[in-house]
Amino acid sequence: MLDARTVQLGAGAQAARIIGPAQQTLKRLGEARTAGGIVEAAAAPGTAEQGLRVRARRQLAAVLIDGLPRPGALLAEQLARLPLGLLLLRDDHPVDREDVADGYPAAAVGQTRAGAVRRSCLRQNPEMTVITCSVLPPQPPATPEAAAPGLPQEPVDIHVIFAARAVDPARLFAAAARARLVLPVVHHLEEWQIGPLLSRERGPCPQCLELHGTASDPHWTAAQAALAEEAPIEERSSFFEEDLGFAGHAAPAQESAAAVVASLLAREIQLVIDGQFMPQTAARKIGLGAATGWLSLEPVTAHPECECRLRTPGPG
Repeated sequence: MLDARTVQLGAGAQAARIIGPAQQTLKRLGEARTAGGIVEAAAAPGTAEQGLRVRARRQLAAVLIDGLPRPGALLAEQLARLPLGLLLLRDDHPVDREDVADGYPAAAVGQTRAGAVRRSCLRQNPEMTVITCSVLPPQPPATPEAAAPGLPQEPVDIHVIFAARAVDPARLFAAAARARLVLPVVHHLEEWQIGPLLSRERGPCPQCLELHGTASDPHWTAAQAALAEEAPIEERSSFFEEDLGFAGHAAPAQESAAAVVASLLAREIQLVIDGQFMPQTAARKIGLGAATGWLSLEPVTAHPECECRLRTPGPG
């Protein structure tokens, strides 16, 4: 136990640190070991210890999905099957007939999207801890004690933000103040854009994005905020329905894109939590063409003048 909120598993290059209430973390690790971990470790020390570390990291991980369009709902269900220690869902938009056309159950009409997805996740894994939380104002709290009601008291490992057209930079800064990592997912008319994975400790971080953006356009911050305000997360594009003739239900291209986006996100989150391999979004954006399925990778680096660069260890 390194301090009141950090537990380290192993030592040296293979060490893994888990952020959270340390006493509770140690207790849950003890429960995992008594469930069979020690016996496995005795049989095959290297492999079993590595497996135990991965299971422990997953059991202690907390992920917040902010906004639940169809890919967000599918992502939540996949994470419930992983499973994670804690899954938080945030989307107060009531389920309507368009949601049903996109794949929400008809019985969920009138519930919030978060409530409907929570029920679906618990059907996938009844023992999963899934919590719904309310939409909160974008500004970060001045101190941890001043955090707005509805936020989890324990740290969130990954905050996934779904948005249409753009994410308000203020929203990214607020999320980074509360979560260790932030993963924006933006839906454009014909494309989904995933990442980059933002970290205030190692970068790129929200300030890096702002510095890169304002270098090419001094009004970048205001433009992003305006785009986000014009296209709330519940807005739907009629591109597929009007052009492909699928009015009244989701087009096959939309359904396929939603499933691919959810799978890509689930894999990225799993890689982050397991801590064994570097996720693609750690240094790039992933673009997915909704109609054609093409994939693109766009490198994103920490800005050389950003404060996060001062906290990044050198190569040596």
